Amino acid sequence: MIPGGFFAEVIFALGLALAGANIVALVRPWWLKRQGQKNVQEVGSKTRSYVNIVIGLVVMVWGFASMLR
Repeated sequence: MIPGGFFAEVIFALGLALAGANIVALVRPWWLKRQGQKNVQEVGSKTRSYVNIVIGLVVMVWGFASMLR
């Protein structure tokens, strides 16, 4: 049987993964250029990345609030 808090933890983890992956996608080209690498590919759509970060943060807060309840 699955414990009651399991789904809240999964929702929290999915939100964290979505926000974290998009933050890494935005920061990675800047970081590689700073280290001196050339031909670094930029993110295709920064707006989409920002929207996904916001969605991930909302889902993460929702999962965290569900865990506290």
